[in-house]
Amino acid sequence: MKKDSFILLMLGTFLALPIFHSYAQNATNFHSDVDVSPIEAVIMINEDQNKTVFFDPNTITIRVGGEILIANNSTEDHSVTSGSGPDDPMSGKFFNTNIIKPKGFTEYVTENLNPGNYSFYSAADPQIKGQLVVVPSNK
Repeated sequence: MKKDSFILLMLGTFLALPIFHSYAQNATNFHSDVDVSPIEAVIMINEDQNKTVFFDPNTITIRVGGEILIANNSTEDHSVTSGSGPDDPMSGKFFNTNIIKPKGFTEYVTENLNPGNYSFYSAADPQIKGQLVVVPSNK
């Protein structure tokens, strides 16, 4: 790794620490076992100046067995629930974080998912939607 790249990586890590420290103070657990796997992706639940809430990114790609950190950066409770909405018969069948409080976070490991596309939404506001793309792991 080049020296400049290493410095940028370290600076980015240093700048992110206060953000994750803030979330750690309000943490919620999604699994009961001790988790030592690295986080492959992050989904932020954000809101803009007009209080419009959205998933960022809206579409996320991750490997089977990969871990996602889901952080609620909005001012309201939200979730990440599989399905296209509460009327979907498969709603919550693949994954459901339950409620994530503002400034809270949870983690989800995709070990129970097969490769494919999975819609998700927030149970608190079903208009907030996203897409999870799961690809094969290269083990």
